[in-house]
Amino acid sequence: MDTPQRMDVVTHDRDAVADAVNRIIRHRARVSFADADTTDLAVRSVAYRDLSAFRVRLTGVRYGADVPPMPMVTAGVIAGGRARIRIGRQEILLSGGDGVVYPEGVTSGGEYGDTRMMFVQLPLSYVAAVAGEPGLRFESFTPVNPRMRRHWAETADYLVRQITAPALDLPPLLADQLRRLAATSVLTVFPNTAMIAGCRRVPGREPTAVVRRAITFMEQHAADPLTIIDLAAAAGVGPRGLQAAFRRHLDTTPLARLRRIRLERVHQELRSADPAGGVTVRAVAHRWGFANPGRFAGQYRALFGETPAHTLRN
Repeated sequence: MDTPQRMDVVTHDRDAVADAVNRIIRHRARVSFADADTTDLAVRSVAYRDLSAFRVRLTGVRYGADVPPMPMVTAGVIAGGRARIRIGRQEILLSGGDGVVYPEGVTSGGEYGDTRMMFVQLPLSYVAAVAGEPGLRFESFTPVNPRMRRHWAETADYLVRQITAPALDLPPLLADQLRRLAATSVLTVFPNTAMIAGCRRVPGREPTAVVRRAITFMEQHAADPLTIIDLAAAAGVGPRGLQAAFRRHLDTTPLARLRRIRLERVHQELRSADPAGGVTVRAVAHRWGFANPGRFAGQYRALFGETPAHTLRN
């Protein structure tokens, strides 16, 4: 991943916040307020080459936006306040906790009042590649059901906090994990053509050689950011064929197997490390792409029967 571009603006000036938002998403803004003393406006964004996130706070203003087709898939959540959003010909009313996805290449707009929002942005080509659906389209712009609405609110909050953490340049593996989490979550939460395609039965049986080639590639490149596209190419099949082969022969997924390999590398590093030398579990875990300490510790203990800290001490 490239060095990120950062922006952090806190202001009472409506024109300044409109300019800041315009640097993230090109749009025509309409901003009005009843009392300039009540305005509290903030924008924070961090943009990598193909992964970005931003949060916006609009207090004391009514903010309108007309947005031409965007070059990225933009998905997020209204963290507080209310919004009336237009995507194509559809109009959606949103309030706190509601999620929305703006597809790439679709005109949009909205009216926002005392609103807090957080969003992530990804190329449609990457999301489609993760789905294994080259012609991916989003068929609705809000979560598929209430459970997915709650899931997305939590996931979006986690993603945006991680990506926009002040003065933190994400290690390549961690950035890749967050990018993949964003794509897979968007595909799971918002109705899209891959949901239907994923239900089709994949014909044929892939040979075990496919699985062996993929695992060998994982072992050799575990420290590199890898996508399902990379693994499928190394194995000589398409993404769906690789998924089917792993399910059939190992009852797991390629990315779950890659995660296990990386957990094993963490285990090896912690076992060989000198605790007095300043090595920390957190630093080793981050280097291997594990961003959530609690989830990492649970996965580690399930695999090795002890905590990472115990491995480091002994």
